[in-house]
Amino acid sequence: EADGIATFLERLPIKYRTSDLYAISSEDHYLRVHTSVGEELILMRLADAVRELARADGLQVHRSWWVAKAGIQDEKRLDGRSLLVLPSGTEVPVSRSYRAKAKEAGLIR
Repeated sequence: EADGIATFLERLPIKYRTSDLYAISSEDHYLRVHTSVGEELILMRLADAVRELARADGLQVHRSWWVAKAGIQDEKRLDGRSLLVLPSGTEVPVSRSYRAKAKEAGLIR
């Protein structure tokens, strides 16, 4: 697949490989991959995942989060901060340093 998502999902157990990728969050040396069929942990650095997903329709919105545009169900504001809501209900913080890029991409108002 040209956008790299299918290649990225190949790293996951079989049941995840045809799922929709919603987001990726880093936890220590692992990545939690949020998909339409659930979550899975893989050993990988976020920087490497972001590089692999460079052509995918999504972007890094926080030092420990990357989101796919298709994975965003809603946007919430809390104390002046933006949170992106995934279909699972998981809230993804948009940090100040990534705010302009997220706004430019139409992820936040």
